[in-house]
Amino acid sequence: MPESNLTGTKISNRYLVERLLARGGMASVYLAEDLRLERKVALKVIHANLAEDPSFRNKFIREAKIAANLSNPNLVNVFDQGEDGKLIFLAMEYVPGITLRDAIRKFGALEPKKAIELFEPILDGLSAAHSAGILHRDLKPENVFLADDGRVKLGDFGLARSISANTQTGSLIGTVAYLSPELVTRGTADARSDVYAAGIMLFELLTGKQPFVGEQAVQVAYQHANDQVPAPSTVNPKVPALMDEIVLWATAREPRHRPANAGSLLSVIKQAKQDLQTGSSNATVALHETMRLNLLQPDTSGTEIIEDAFGLPTDSFSDEATQKIQPLNEESDSWAPHPLEVLQASRKKRGLSILTASVLAIILAIGAGWWFGSGPGGLATVPNLTNRTLSDAQQSLLPLDAQLTNTSEYSSEVAAGLIIRTEPSSGTLFFKGAGLQIVISKGAKFIAVPAIAGLSAAKAESELVRAGFKLGTVTYWFNDAAKATVFDYLGSDLTKIGEGTEVSVKLSLGPLPIVAGLAQEIAIATIQAAGLQIDTITQEFSDTVAKGQTMRISPLVDPLPKNGKVNLVVSKGSSVFAMPVVIGETLSAAEKLLTDLGLKVLVNTDQLKSNYGLTNVRTVSVPAGKKVRVGDTVTISNLK
Repeated sequence: MPESNLTGTKISNRYLVERLLARGGMASVYLAEDLRLERKVALKVIHANLAEDPSFRNKFIREAKIAANLSNPNLVNVFDQGEDGKLIFLAMEYVPGITLRDAIRKFGALEPKKAIELFEPILDGLSAAHSAGILHRDLKPENVFLADDGRVKLGDFGLARSISANTQTGSLIGTVAYLSPELVTRGTADARSDVYAAGIMLFELLTGKQPFVGEQAVQVAYQHANDQVPAPSTVNPKVPALMDEIVLWATAREPRHRPANAGSLLSVIKQAKQDLQTGSSNATVALHETMRLNLLQPDTSGTEIIEDAFGLPTDSFSDEATQKIQPLNEESDSWAPHPLEVLQASRKKRGLSILTASVLAIILAIGAGWWFGSGPGGLATVPNLTNRTLSDAQQSLLPLDAQLTNTSEYSSEVAAGLIIRTEPSSGTLFFKGAGLQIVISKGAKFIAVPAIAGLSAAKAESELVRAGFKLGTVTYWFNDAAKATVFDYLGSDLTKIGEGTEVSVKLSLGPLPIVAGLAQEIAIATIQAAGLQIDTITQEFSDTVAKGQTMRISPLVDPLPKNGKVNLVVSKGSSVFAMPVVIGETLSAAEKLLTDLGLKVLVNTDQLKSNYGLTNVRTVSVPAGKKVRVGDTVTISNLK
């Protein structure tokens, strides 16, 4: 049973516990203040019921000794180990940020270049452990920490032990999704078992998924023991062939076909990182040469899995595979066939071998089922409870006999009242009767969007992510704000929105182009160069803009988007002119002249309209030469 929450407790008169960070099947991790050195630490406290068990107690102390002897920027540092009454604790480096599991859950598959950038420091830390003679044996995304400052840290050596020690575990350990075939069938491990788990993590980075899944742990374990991990490109076609080969190499079913340790894999990964950036093939050459040497080496590790597990002979390679290997002994700058073809050929058995393997598979399934169920290990797998109700979860967890605790947190992806996750996470091997925490969603947390007006798109995205949002749709509009800066966005009116929401942003294209005073042809070219379309061209009088020159553009909508439409207004010239001489003209001729000039004409006469062409104008309300404006009213008459 987990210990009660230690928040507010001072441990060993040195560590002041501030809050619970995580709770697993073996221990709880707290954020604490080291009062002596005035720094934050992660305090790992073993559960009370396990602290009384000498084997768990020794395992926990061993973790401290192992981890304390490791020094690498990509490993979580261990500062201290001690006891305070019945409490046994480990003081470790506090890495503020998220786990790799959180990142995979949030972002899914990564671009190959990004995946390899993230995978390299993980391997670097694991390589340091292997160089020091230490196996990790519990590699999984939950044990990789992504710091807020960009560092990548591998931690939790709770299941680690010396490579030189007897690696026969007598039980299955680690998380079943990352267990190597030899761990499933024989319970033995060496550095290549860690490499296998690392290969599974690389597969997950490239695809966002685990290669083997099942409702029960035995189903997943059976797949690890009997199936080859598929190429990542079968799940994500964007994965290049080089990354396929690396994953298949690292996760080969036979340990001798894998890299000897994390360092061997790291050297190829570093070259592959350069190749992905430059388009060269050096990593492919290095990979093929290393695999060739692996295939030529005699297998002295006892890694024939089925033979070692059941005492039954099996042939390591078919005749076809043996024939494929022969050319490898010839001196040549190039070698064929492809090493992966050899690995694939080694799995092609004759009819009797297939029958034998089928029988052994049944035996393996029965044995594994007994182990994970009522066998001496007392292990089970934590089911996936995401998006289920608490009552549903409690029913599903009955076989685990778990000591349940609940906590809640905000989630933008899981509806309020439903389960976000469990700690330990789904797929984890779980000691029956241990503690398990259920994290229930409080729904989306509504918070204010940070003020990002005036920022560039990159800086706006950084501020949004920092505040817990995502950058949504970016659109471009003509606006008086500085070009390429934000002038409007979702939440700019201070309305609070759900945390994690995608915030749409409007960026300024700058003000509309100024075309006043330009010749019509030049104005049209200017408008089109700005990415706008002309809908109509109209004319207006202007006392300031010469006839034929552009007066302005009028947007059809405001604000105007990129490629939006405008109306172009061109000057008809001034609307003011001198009153012409019309006295002596016929009424009809004078009326037409003045009307054509834009004046409103009233005819004061005693004549019928049919006589306008015969009757002359004798008086006008506006004398000749006086300034008039288009639209003014003028009266003409034949009367004195």
